[in-house]
Amino acid sequence: MSTLPPEPPNAPVPFLRFGPRPDRTRYEGWQEFRRTRDLFVPVRKISLAEYGLMSPRKKSLHDLHRAATHVNMQMLDTPMSEVVTTLMRSRIQNNAMRIGPSTLDGLMINGGGYQGKTETACRTATEFEDTWRDLFEQYPECYFDPMPGTRDLIAPVAYCQTPVKATPIGLCEAILDYYGAPYGKNLRGMIRNARESIKAHATTVLIIDDITRLKMHREDDQDTLDLIRGLMDLDVTLVLIGVNIPRSGLLREG
Repeated sequence: MSTLPPEPPNAPVPFLRFGPRPDRTRYEGWQEFRRTRDLFVPVRKISLAEYGLMSPRKKSLHDLHRAATHVNMQMLDTPMSEVVTTLMRSRIQNNAMRIGPSTLDGLMINGGGYQGKTETACRTATEFEDTWRDLFEQYPECYFDPMPGTRDLIAPVAYCQTPVKATPIGLCEAILDYYGAPYGKNLRGMIRNARESIKAHATTVLIIDDITRLKMHREDDQDTLDLIRGLMDLDVTLVLIGVNIPRSGLLREG
């Protein structure tokens, strides 16, 4: 068996992606995000003298890599994000290990815009999924027996966004789109398909982003919130993310 020679320390590394960014609102996109979230390699620091010795082509590649590094700055842990990560990790793990039928405690992650709420929640959920999939590989009987002629799609985490103009139908479509499942002929069928999809794909965490798009003075938005409450009786941890949740009316009746 032949082995490839190691690359020299100054060899360029891939830093540009080909194709669109992963769409986390779809199962395939979420899995791509989970697998590639930490693969980006920042540019190596070099001195001005080293830069001067590079060929024009290497200088161009190095400049592009520097620009990509500045665009893809790594998230920094803050006291706020550490509290959210610790609480979310503990809540998800505890709920996932519950055996008896009961309503599971969920989470609402509140904050201002561009503070990293979604990224913190998604990265914490992917860490849980990595651990959960390792357990599934060791103990496959913990899930369900495979059905002949079907594709067994294990989705421990599902992520969707609240529709801009929220309705129960729109939220069901967002959930079903994640799994690539059929909608159904009417609202009752869509709700049934959404609930069955969450169970059939062994989903233990359901993240609903932009929850404050719900405006509680609208009847459709109140019905959408009732639908979300109805999902709480499933064996799934609901994580709702939004801006200024306390003033949105979601914590009280419409």
